[in-house]
Amino acid sequence: MNIEEFKEPLLEYYHGEILGEVVMEQLIKHFDEPAQQAKLAVLLQLETETKARLRPYVLDLGLSLADDDKPREEALVMSQAFAGLSWDEVMAGMCEQLPPVIEHYRQVADEAPDEYRALAESMYVHEKSLLEFANAELNGERESSTKPVYDQLYYKLAAN
Repeated sequence: MNIEEFKEPLLEYYHGEILGEVVMEQLIKHFDEPAQQAKLAVLLQLETETKARLRPYVLDLGLSLADDDKPREEALVMSQAFAGLSWDEVMAGMCEQLPPVIEHYRQVADEAPDEYRALAESMYVHEKSLLEFANAELNGERESSTKPVYDQLYYKLAAN
C-alpha cells in the first residue's frame, strides 16, 4: 500500500473514532450504574484521545478535518439499537461487531506504508483492546476489564 492508498484507511480510523466517541457518550446516558459509567468513561477517553492523535496525520496527508455527519448519524442509529439492552447484551454486541473491524485493521497494519505502520499497528491494538474489554466483562473479569484500554490512555482517569 502506498501513501495515497493509505488515505482511505486513515479517514476510516478518524471517522471510526468519531463514531466510537458518540456511541460511548450515548451508552453513558443509557447505563446509570456508577461502575458501568466509569468503564464507559475510560472507553470514551480512549476514543477522544485517539481521535485527537489522528488529526496531525489526517492533516499531513492533506485530508479534511471538517466534521462529517455520517459517522455521528451512524453512531446514533447504533446507540438506538442498544436502547433497552442489558449491559451484557451490549457487551455481546461489541463482541459481534468488533472482529471484522479488527481483522480489517490488522490487514491495513500489515500493508501500511513504512512511515505509517506504527500508527496503523496502534489502531489495531486500539480496536483489539475494546474487544478484550467486552470479552472480559462477559467472562466476569469486571475488576480488570478496562486494563487493556486504560493502558493506552495518555490522560488517565481517576475512575479506574
